[in-house]
Amino acid sequence: MTVPMFGIVLFPICLLFWARPFLMLQILLLVGIFPAAAALVLGGLGVQPTMVPALAFMSFVLLQWILGVHYPGDRTVMSLCFPFILVVTWTLLASLIMPRLFMNQVMVWPQKTDAVGGRVLLGPSFGNISQDMYLVINATFLVLAARFLTRSDIRIDRLYRTFLLSGWCVVAICIWQFAHRVAGVPFADKFFYSNPGWAVLDTQMAGPVPRINASFSEPAACASFLSEILFSCVWIVLQGYSIAFARWLIPASALALACTTSTTGFITVGAEICLLPVAAIATGAHKVLGNITRLMLLGAAISGCAILVVVTIAPQVVPAAKFVYQSTTDKKDSQSYQDRSQVDHDSMSLVGETYGLGVGWGSNRASSLLPGLLSTIGLVGVIGLLVFDWKLLRAAMQARQSTPPGPERLVIEGVIPAIVGRLIAACLSAPTVGFLDFYLLVAMLIAAIARVGLLRAAAAPQPQQLMLSNMYATASEHYAMAERNNRQISA
Repeated sequence: MTVPMFGIVLFPICLLFWARPFLMLQILLLVGIFPAAAALVLGGLGVQPTMVPALAFMSFVLLQWILGVHYPGDRTVMSLCFPFILVVTWTLLASLIMPRLFMNQVMVWPQKTDAVGGRVLLGPSFGNISQDMYLVINATFLVLAARFLTRSDIRIDRLYRTFLLSGWCVVAICIWQFAHRVAGVPFADKFFYSNPGWAVLDTQMAGPVPRINASFSEPAACASFLSEILFSCVWIVLQGYSIAFARWLIPASALALACTTSTTGFITVGAEICLLPVAAIATGAHKVLGNITRLMLLGAAISGCAILVVVTIAPQVVPAAKFVYQSTTDKKDSQSYQDRSQVDHDSMSLVGETYGLGVGWGSNRASSLLPGLLSTIGLVGVIGLLVFDWKLLRAAMQARQSTPPGPERLVIEGVIPAIVGRLIAACLSAPTVGFLDFYLLVAMLIAAIARVGLLRAAAAPQPQQLMLSNMYATASEHYAMAERNNRQISA
């Protein structure tokens, strides 16, 4: 067991601020941009940095729960999380049953393909246990964080601003690595890439252009994160929120994403641009359509001027850009794309071979999200997740419409595009979305919905107040009637 430099910095911070759970959540969002680092190395496995603040947070909140502490939005949070809890229960049961039910009947891609070099016969493995452990931690953290964030003394929008700050950190690391690849500026690669369980691709080139992966294991992972930051910032700016560093983060994250030259990032951004008018119409924010047009025209003008300046100063960029464009459009002809497509095809075939039940969580590893989910948790689990997503989205839209602009609405407006961006990128090139920072975004959304319900309940008149007001109204009516009758008699 060894403690890398990242862990030497992270462990004392979490121990020092253990009694400040909200700060632990902010630290989690910040260290979530370092998935290729390790807080602790156990043999050939590295403990994810987000695991340290997450465990510190959960231990404190569970201790409070044992001592009898409850949170105001517990009932709403548990109601929204109930479909997800059912899916997790099914997933855990299926991971025990399916590998034994279909043992030696189907071929699967194991979690570590480099050890076997191909598919193997299905059977119970350590992958089922390890992935179940991660799933239990993620689900427990999601519920606890959502319940904790319903406290009235918490400014939940500060957590969203921390998320935006993490985007600025990734942009800065991208610039740093680009300077390292181009001009030889020293770069802290041993600090960022200390996890032995990850294959770090930090030397890739797109022709003469270096591919930037920042603190992530590969350019596609970096582009996925930047795309969710970009989509979130664009949407809240279009909604009229005056967050200066979010407005400037749009061009900064777009430029950093372009430095990754990732096809996944480019396709994700294209899908997000197509979703903008659809989201504006679906949410009833018709004024956003005009803002979208103005933003696109402004972006096109700035991009055109920037291209003219770059071409004039550095004309050698033109052939490099042509090479990047050609490599992106010819992605389907590459060997890596064909290998990933084959893995996804094999994973989809498992759905029919297991009668839609799946081979069990942790038994098969696909190259993208949907084949990975269908092949492991089956149709039952995927339908359950869709029910959870639909219920959460509907509740978020109702909460958004019933509350004026404020901290809770800002979180709802900003987190939903970030989650959608992460899911789009995962559907292209990620087998799972099992990182704790993603579950924290979902917890923030659930907590914001619950807080809006609490605010509405606090603003509504209480039953006793209604009874008193009705009683006073009835008494005043009788008094007015008596006065009218007296005047008639006197007349």
